[in-house]
Amino acid sequence: MGLGKMLRPRSTPAQHNRYAGSGFELIIDGTPGGVSGLSQIQQYRGAMSIPGAWRAAILISDLLGGVPWNAYDEMDAGHLEKVTPTPPLLAKPAPPDNRMTTFSSWALDLVWHGNAVGVVAARDDLGYPTAVLPVPANWVGVRRVSEMDYSPLPVGAIEYWIGGLSYAAHQIIHIKGPCAPGALRGFGVLEAHLNGTLDLAAELQAQARSISQHGVPTAVLKSDNPDLTPAEANDLKAGWLKSQRERTVAVLNATTSFEALGWDPEKLELVEARKFSLTELALIFGLPPRFLGASSGDSMTYATSETETIDLLKFSLGGHLARFEQTLSDEMPPERCAKANLNALLRSDTLARYQAHDIGIRSGFLLPSEARSIEDLPPVEGIDERKPGVPGAPVQSASQTGAKP
Repeated sequence: MGLGKMLRPRSTPAQHNRYAGSGFELIIDGTPGGVSGLSQIQQYRGAMSIPGAWRAAILISDLLGGVPWNAYDEMDAGHLEKVTPTPPLLAKPAPPDNRMTTFSSWALDLVWHGNAVGVVAARDDLGYPTAVLPVPANWVGVRRVSEMDYSPLPVGAIEYWIGGLSYAAHQIIHIKGPCAPGALRGFGVLEAHLNGTLDLAAELQAQARSISQHGVPTAVLKSDNPDLTPAEANDLKAGWLKSQRERTVAVLNATTSFEALGWDPEKLELVEARKFSLTELALIFGLPPRFLGASSGDSMTYATSETETIDLLKFSLGGHLARFEQTLSDEMPPERCAKANLNALLRSDTLARYQAHDIGIRSGFLLPSEARSIEDLPPVEGIDERKPGVPGAPVQSASQTGAKP
C-alpha cells in the first residue's frame, strides 16, 4: 500500500488542523536548542558525529537488525512449534526494504529516542498486521484523549499524531523504551544525556580538531638583545603569530631563538579525557568498554571474548530484544509469539559445536538429523537409525544392548 493512500486524511481536516498539537507530547524530548551546538540538533545524526556514539549505536542496531526472527505457536503439550513460512511482519515488515533495514532503523530510534514507531500498512484476513510503515520517532506525538480535547477517539483512548493526521493505538506499532509507570512514551539516550556526556564528547572532539588545525604551538621567543624594547618585542611576537596563522616560514634574527614548549595531548589530558568520554558512552549504551576502544592493554583470550559476547547479548541487547519480541507478539494471534533467533550470534567454533552435538546425540536428547539441521547441512535419509560413531550402522536400542533404560 502506498504512503499517500495509507496516510489519507480523515474527515473534518480543518478541525484537525486547528487542534493540531494540542495536548500532544512528542515522542522525542531532547533539550531545547541554545545550550550548545549539539543541543540544537534534535535528530540523533548530530550525536552520531561523535565516533564513540556512532560505533555504539551502529553496533546495537546492526546486531538487532541482523538476527533472524521467527514465530512460534504454543502447542497443547506446552512446547513451541516454529511457524513456517515466517510471517511477513517478521520476514519483511516494510517492503521493499529488507528486514535488516527496517529493524536496524527501528533499533536506532529505540536507542536514541527511546521509541520505535510504525503505522500498520496492511493486514491479513484475520486482521493481524502483515506490513508496517516505519515512521521517525521525532515525527510522532502521543496523548491520552481527555474531555477537553477534540478527537475522533473516545475519552481515555491513546491517540497518535503523525503528519497532521490522527491514529488510534491499534493502527500503530510502538516499541517503547525505558519509561515511567503509565507513561505513553519511552525516553532514550538523547533525552537523558544530550546536555551531559554527549555535549562533553562533542566539545572534546571540537577542541582536538581546533588544536590540530588552527592551534599555535605553545612556545617562547627568546631574545638575547639586552636593548630590546617592548615595542620591538611586540612586533617580533606579532610577526611570529602571523607566520603561524598563514602557515609560512618564520624569520628570526641572530639574537632571537624559538623554544617550543610543545603541546602534548597526554599532558593536556586530552587523551585521558577522550578515554573517559568513551567509557561514559559505553556505560550509556550498555556496552563493554572494549567494544568502543575505551580499554587498552588488556589481553583478550578466546574464553574472555566468548564470555563478553554472551554478556553483550544478556545485558546489552537483552532489554531491546525483549521489547521487540513482546511488542511484535502482541500483533499476532494469542497463541503465537515472536522470537529473535540468536543461534548465529552464540555460535561456537567448529570443534566446540561438533563436541556439543556428539554429547547431545549420545545422551539421547538430540537426533543426528537435528544436528545436521543446526549446521545447515542437507538431510540424510535414515541417519537417525544409525549407531552413533559408526557410519551406516543402525542405532541399537537399550533392549538390544542389554543396557538398563
